[in-house]
Amino acid sequence: MSSAAMISISDTEQKIVKTYNAIKPASLKISLDDNLHGFIESKTCIFCKTIKVNITPNTKVYANNIKVPLEQARNRIGQFATVIYELKTNNVSTIRW
Repeated sequence: MSSAAMISISDTEQKIVKTYNAIKPASLKISLDDNLHGFIESKTCIFCKTIKVNITPNTKVYANNIKVPLEQARNRIGQFATVIYELKTNNVSTIRW
């Protein structure tokens, strides 16, 4: 598993602000209810603490760069995926595989 970061640059303050993070679990642990709310749990290393991020109906899902319904994320349980989430809210913005 690995961790990556996405950043944005504010024009007014000229500093880099990390707003998103990505986790790449080798085995996705996901829970998703019928209302498309749920969570993903993962670790970025064996000794790291578990990260829990929230899935909302606004979460976008892509399979091979093609947008697919959020419900298809259930099919990725136990498989690889990249999960991008907002640091401030812990809400998942995108799941990709």
